[in-house]
Amino acid sequence: MISILFDRALRGLAVLSAGILGVIAVFIALNVVLRNLGLPVVYGALDAIQYALMIATFLGAPWVLSIGGHVKVDLITSNLTEGTSRALTRLTSAIGAVTAGVLGWYGLQAVLASAARGSMIRTSFVIPEWWMLAFVPLSLGLCTIIFIRRLLFPETAERSLSGL
Repeated sequence: MISILFDRALRGLAVLSAGILGVIAVFIALNVVLRNLGLPVVYGALDAIQYALMIATFLGAPWVLSIGGHVKVDLITSNLTEGTSRALTRLTSAIGAVTAGVLGWYGLQAVLASAARGSMIRTSFVIPEWWMLAFVPLSLGLCTIIFIRRLLFPETAERSLSGL
């Protein structure tokens, strides 16, 4: 039950990420049309797009990892025996969990330090810096959980998408 809810949360974040990317596309097209008509562009759109790209990336990354849609080279692993492949999946999942966990921990420390300092981002608009930094530990925490799930249940990693 928890796994189903977790997967639904990941899909929800992916949908939110896709929605953000859709809004970005609309604002880029709108700014191009306005500029070509000699009208003023949407104020702050460039800054908002930069932040939205970061947010969409970090919100969508755990879902992409969970479905195996990330870039990977499977030339060697596709020719391994099932047992060896499963062991390698466990090893890479352990490395991924440790890496994502450590980066997420340091990301959380950056969020807390930024909030404590009261750091602000001053561009077209002014927002607290920690608002943008908060997406990093959230995303990496979810990725850590996905790697741990693959470590414990390597068959979930087998449903990944394959390109070549």
